[in-house]
Amino acid sequence: MGAAVIVATYNNPDWLDLCLAGLARQVVMPDEVAIADDGSTGETGELIERWRGELGCPLLHAWHEDHGFRKGEIC
Repeated sequence: MGAAVIVATYNNPDWLDLCLAGLARQVVMPDEVAIADDGSTGETGELIERWRGELGCPLLHAWHEDHGFRKGEIC
């Protein structure tokens, strides 16, 4: 049985960086990590690109434009 982790984010790359750092230190890695991005700026995308290849599992990035709080939709 596999597992995926979904991390919801919005314009807070410092916290996302800490979250991904914590995930990278897990003994048992998930099959994939998906970032559900509710309209963050480019800085978040750049951070995700830096983490690709370092995380130890596939890192997916789903993004949509910022039209208010739509976290449920992006997740």
